[in-house]
Amino acid sequence: MKQYTISTRRIHNAYLLLGQEEEELERMAGQFAATVLSEEEHFQEKGFASAKEYKENVAARVQKGEHPDCIIVNFEEKQGGGKKGSISIEQIRRDVKATVEISPKEGKYKVYLIWNSDSMTIEAQNAILKTLEEAPEHVIILLLAKNATRLLPTVLSRVVRVFVGEMDIEKRWETLMQNPILARLLPFIREINRKSQLEMQKFVEELSTVDSEDLFCFLDIILRDVLCYKCSKDTKLLYGREAVVHIVEMGERYSFRALGRWGEYMERYKEGKLYNVQSSLQLMDLFFLLSEEV
Repeated sequence: MKQYTISTRRIHNAYLLLGQEEEELERMAGQFAATVLSEEEHFQEKGFASAKEYKENVAARVQKGEHPDCIIVNFEEKQGGGKKGSISIEQIRRDVKATVEISPKEGKYKVYLIWNSDSMTIEAQNAILKTLEEAPEHVIILLLAKNATRLLPTVLSRVVRVFVGEMDIEKRWETLMQNPILARLLPFIREINRKSQLEMQKFVEELSTVDSEDLFCFLDIILRDVLCYKCSKDTKLLYGREAVVHIVEMGERYSFRALGRWGEYMERYKEGKLYNVQSSLQLMDLFFLLSEEV
């Protein structure tokens, strides 16, 4: 997977930073917060000799949790010691919803860093929805998480996703396979020639509840594995080795022409996103394509 950075040319109100390494998540979140909280052109007004010195000061205060416009939400302490295992609705109401309307103290923005956002309770996630969608212009919310499948689709639809660091494709596969709906996708495609249109439509309805980025990432990896097996006949090269039976059968069944059309379909999906074409319609097109090619 590619490594991404957060663009500061166009600032969005809500981001989801996804990655497996906490240090990388912290580094990127801190770097972004320091950048948007440093109004470098005003460094002299802030009492600093240079813009660099001012930004370094802001970065140091962000890192120490001492910047008044950088609000960190994380696991709370338990009364008997240790940390709680989830972020509650009370925390979100107190630390986010109750403070977003308060203007920044030092500059143009307030940045909220919600660590372990995939541990927010369902109630907490529902509580933050409106804030994610209708945050004041001065508010930027960064959700940091390892597993997007633990976040509600309604939350995922309101954030700009940024992948932090190099995510191993095998780990990505394993993460996606944890979703019980996605886990049924490969067997379904394998038996697509025995599925009726009604069965396809019902499964598409279920798949529409899955985040579209996860769904089409999964389809991309499946296509890659099927093509890889068809070319090499070597199952050791596959990412989805636990699904080797399905991949091998599909590699034997589908022609290079059919797999090429599958690849063209994936490109059309990317174009469709630009024009807000419903992914459910695109998915039915793929199912029809695969059933006809069998």
